Amino acid sequence: MIEVCLLGNGAMMPLPDRPLSAAAIRIGGEVILFDCGEGTQVAFRSTPFSFRALGTILISHAHADHIAGLPGILFQIAHATRVEPVRIIGPAGLQPVIEGLLTVVGGLPFELRLQTLEGGDCVPLVANATVTAVALQHRRACLGYVIDLPRAPRFLPERARELGVPIEYWRPLQDGFAIGGFRPEDVTGPPRKGLRVALVTDTVTFPELAEQLQGSDLLICEATFVDDEDEQRAIERGHMTMRQAADLARASNSRRLWLTHFSPKVLDPLAHQEAARALFPEAQIGYPGLCTELSFEDEV
Repeated sequence: MIEVCLLGNGAMMPLPDRPLSAAAIRIGGEVILFDCGEGTQVAFRSTPFSFRALGTILISHAHADHIAGLPGILFQIAHATRVEPVRIIGPAGLQPVIEGLLTVVGGLPFELRLQTLEGGDCVPLVANATVTAVALQHRRACLGYVIDLPRAPRFLPERARELGVPIEYWRPLQDGFAIGGFRPEDVTGPPRKGLRVALVTDTVTFPELAEQLQGSDLLICEATFVDDEDEQRAIERGHMTMRQAADLARASNSRRLWLTHFSPKVLDPLAHQEAARALFPEAQIGYPGLCTELSFEDEV
């Protein structure tokens, strides 16, 4: 299962009723934070997640509305008595920005590890989940992320008994390891679909993007501008319109779409809910506190 909570839906600057765009994700008890603009630590407190469990922070890029809240987040993790390492993942060029922000943090009771990625890099995340970096097109180096939680094939105990597999071999075989002359495929069913969450902000749309997000169960995507007449402005500023985000969800065969990162000029994002669903039936205008649980298909 993957739990996802949207912490904010704003762009550029936090507003009284619109925290900056960020999301918290929990997999197997471990929490991952996507972006942390100013005030994210406050929005995080409205989730059912704990700072103590927050061990990975994904940064899209080094613009203030996506990273300036890092000192507060790190302080809260420290205050929650975490001592295990915390990993920050982001694009190249992030290190001097983080070093500057750390000057106001002071000592931390945990090791802080920075891992820079390029588009296409795939690294372990938590449990058996992975995260793949997606190179985006913005005004500076920027990454989107695809989180995949795979699912093992179903174990077939009847087949194992027929083959005379000792019961002490069952667990290694279920975990994908060959043992005692038996192979996992001897006692498991066909491959099963896992879960995928895609995180995309900030970027213009481009042809190759949809392919990298294929089959997402949930696509969290920027829609900085909601009106079609702002398309040229969106391109010039490295962003997308709501229609472009909906087109991306459709082209990537995503099941659900959460729209976020709205310009301050969008006075009431939720007023555009009907228009969003006209563009993509499973679209949801994102808002602070929007949460969902993604389960494997036969567990729903």
